[in-house]
Amino acid sequence: MKRQILQIVLFLCFLIAGDVFSQNNPNPVSVPLISDIIVEIQAFPGDKTELTEIAQNLIRVRQGEPFSPERLQASADALKLCKRFKNIHVDSKAEEKEKIILLFYLTPFRYIKDIHIEGASPFFERDILNVMTVYIGDTFLQKDLPDQAVLIEKLFRQDGFIAPEVRVTAREDTADGNFIIDVDIDRDDYYRVKKLEIRGNRAFSGKRLKLRMKTWVASLLPGGPGRFIEKSLKQDIKNLTEYYRKKQYSDVVVDSELEKNSKTRSVSIFITINEGNKYDIEFEGNKEFWGFTLKKDVENLFKEGNKNDFGIKKSVRTIRERYKKAGYSDIRVKIQDKVIPEKAIRKVRFVIDEGPRAIVDSIEITGNHVFDDEKIKKQMLTQLPGFLEKGVFVPETLEEDISAIQSLYLGQGYAGTTIKKHLKRSHDKQKIGVHLEIGEGVQTLISSVKITGSKIISEAEAYKTLSLKVGSPFQEDNVRNDEHTLASLIAEKGYPHIRVKGDVSVSEDQSVATVVYHVDEGPYVEMGEIYYAGNFRTKRKVLLKELEIKTNAPFSLVKMLETQRNIRNMNVFDSVQFKAVGLKEKAEKVNLFVEMEEKKPYFVQVGAGYDTERNFYAHAKSGDRNLFGTNKSAWLSGEMSEIGYRGEFGLTEPRLFGSRFSTTLGLFIEEREEFNQDFGVRTFGSSLGFSRKWIEHLNTTLNFRFEQRDQFRLDTAASEAYDRDEFEMRRIFVTTPSVSYDTRDSFIRPKKGMFSSFSVDISQGLENSLDNFLKYRVDARYYWTPLERLTLACHGRVGYIYPFASQEKVPDDQLFFLGGTSDIRGFRENMLSFDAEDNPIGGNTSILGSLEARIDLGVNLEFTTFYDVGSLRDTFQDTETKDFRSTAGVGLRYITPIGPIGFLYGVKLDKEEGESAGRLHFTMGYTF
Repeated sequence: MKRQILQIVLFLCFLIAGDVFSQNNPNPVSVPLISDIIVEIQAFPGDKTELTEIAQNLIRVRQGEPFSPERLQASADALKLCKRFKNIHVDSKAEEKEKIILLFYLTPFRYIKDIHIEGASPFFERDILNVMTVYIGDTFLQKDLPDQAVLIEKLFRQDGFIAPEVRVTAREDTADGNFIIDVDIDRDDYYRVKKLEIRGNRAFSGKRLKLRMKTWVASLLPGGPGRFIEKSLKQDIKNLTEYYRKKQYSDVVVDSELEKNSKTRSVSIFITINEGNKYDIEFEGNKEFWGFTLKKDVENLFKEGNKNDFGIKKSVRTIRERYKKAGYSDIRVKIQDKVIPEKAIRKVRFVIDEGPRAIVDSIEITGNHVFDDEKIKKQMLTQLPGFLEKGVFVPETLEEDISAIQSLYLGQGYAGTTIKKHLKRSHDKQKIGVHLEIGEGVQTLISSVKITGSKIISEAEAYKTLSLKVGSPFQEDNVRNDEHTLASLIAEKGYPHIRVKGDVSVSEDQSVATVVYHVDEGPYVEMGEIYYAGNFRTKRKVLLKELEIKTNAPFSLVKMLETQRNIRNMNVFDSVQFKAVGLKEKAEKVNLFVEMEEKKPYFVQVGAGYDTERNFYAHAKSGDRNLFGTNKSAWLSGEMSEIGYRGEFGLTEPRLFGSRFSTTLGLFIEEREEFNQDFGVRTFGSSLGFSRKWIEHLNTTLNFRFEQRDQFRLDTAASEAYDRDEFEMRRIFVTTPSVSYDTRDSFIRPKKGMFSSFSVDISQGLENSLDNFLKYRVDARYYWTPLERLTLACHGRVGYIYPFASQEKVPDDQLFFLGGTSDIRGFRENMLSFDAEDNPIGGNTSILGSLEARIDLGVNLEFTTFYDVGSLRDTFQDTETKDFRSTAGVGLRYITPIGPIGFLYGVKLDKEEGESAGRLHFTMGYTF
């Protein structure tokens, strides 16, 4: 491109020189004018209108203006930067005297419209796409295709396949000129694990070690020997090394040797273990800290090993640091080392000479007049002994205290404050007197603040935004802050290249300072056009709704970043990249180019399982997450289990009328026959919900639901008179406002954070008053992980039904029931309260509390202990059970990528006569 521009310049020089020498009285050499600019889009079968517009917006030279090589080069650079044109060729043509025509011949990139993959198993399609360097919405280059085949073949070889073959081809979509990439994978055969032998192990049996190896476990899977994956073997060796080190074999070395048989496609694996000595760690002389506390300081010895005794040396340094922070500045640690060959044990004893512990005996502060002693001492971590305060003296902490006091003075304009420390030690070095001698210096006040160079905002308007005011204490840091504040204020008015420099002048006696902010606004910049690429399905008008900045408006970096955030938050793209062409070049207009990779719009989800709440169940869901390219999602789902079925259709609009409110319209049909209940419920209806996320963790919703409920008996017993209306068809309209706050670190396996919610169902019967009530629900959950492998979880839930009809009786199918897998474990489903005939009883009031300790055992196993307590009240029936009932139990869960699966056994702590002692529950997911 630079060569083309140079040729044009030389051509113009030739024309000008010819003109000069042809005249007897030559005028000064003049630069030719650009009479026309022609843009020609080549080799593109689709609509060329937008591409032509893009080129015209990026070309810096203008018709009717003198020719400029610099502007022509800037035009070429902008066309290249936007990544829309594969080839850019610029030519010129002399039209008439001192006039030229510039011709831009542009060949656009074609784009990858879709990627079809055949033969991806055992990987998911997303795994294949992740290793490819091209993606849907990327520019198409034929030369990239062979590289994709190499990358995919490498992925399959790493997963154990011997000679996979991948063919990557491209075909053009004649409708728009873009390309569809076809990936055809022939994975071929793989090596199978024939034999796995472990040698050199003395401390642990081979069977025990093999159970920790994914390679060996995979070889036992049904359907024949497992596929050998060398990457998994390397991870197994790493896991075995970590396992031995946790068992205090810090010097362990684990190696592997392979014997492959290409004829039988089998591999024999030989693991050689050099266990080394087992480390027996002891502590001597430690009075301040328990041995188990100091063992935390030697954990690195069993994590990283002890090559060349590096682990022991590091442990000594860590112990010394612990003691120094506790006030033992003269701490000494020696090592006594003894090896017992016949037992393969290395005894390592850390002999600790704690020395005297330095305690702060007094704190004296002199020279302070601006702040009293109390104010200064609040800045200090060094404290006298007292309640919950040991008063230890740590030299490093005192240095930090001095810096904090200086910062206190600096905040009030005392830039020259000096602090001298004087320490007085007792003869036994156990008591330290701290004396801080403060030289406050002179307070510097602001006498004048001026702002120069700004034409966009008045000095008075700018002054309001500054933190440094006339009469306020001078702080150097605030000058930098004010520079940033002023620059941000003016930049949002279309001046992104603004520079603000604050100059400070301080008087000789340091008592006053004047501050002058010099503003260089730079050129005014407008927002140009926004162009999209990769949105093959998503409509342009949908993307326009996400814009916070408008064309021809003053350029705003903040609004541009908000636009980026909005588009990235749309659930229809896997990735979004932005390029602001012209910003770096200080162009008059900045054009935004957005490159997107769309998600596959259609999805299908199926699953099946078993738990004690539903027994066997199966569910399926399919939908379109970008319906007709409008960013709306539609889905159809269904579930069947031993307690009933549910079908649902939903349609979600994430930006209702362009707002931040999301709305969902649903239709549903459901039939449930809960375990141990003598009635069932058949329901169908529709719902309309609105939701809004206000801040990061706060969400509110407002749902409207119409239901037609048909409650039916599961036995032949006659209904009592007041129950007859319950078993007739009932039509209900329910309004449910709710609010939730969620800071959990994970939805699948939370370890910290909290979740809380409040909702109320305002139910109104349309044909009778049975369903006229308010149903309140409050739910709170908290998760805390005090230790790496221990998570404590607690859960509280309260429900209350307030009937506002003439009768207080609420239909059974609207009451609260407790007992079972999802709340009070140890009971049968819904059987926390029951009558004399052993039938479950529901209530208007429900109270539930749970505590749970989750202990990570490693190898994806988790041990659980729990305590549940609950109560049902306002039951309207005589109950045979106590007010509050509680259970306790244990469980074992296996952690999978989609959540835990496990068994829990709960024991009733207040067993009634005739009840079972407890109950076993099989669960998928956490109870809370």
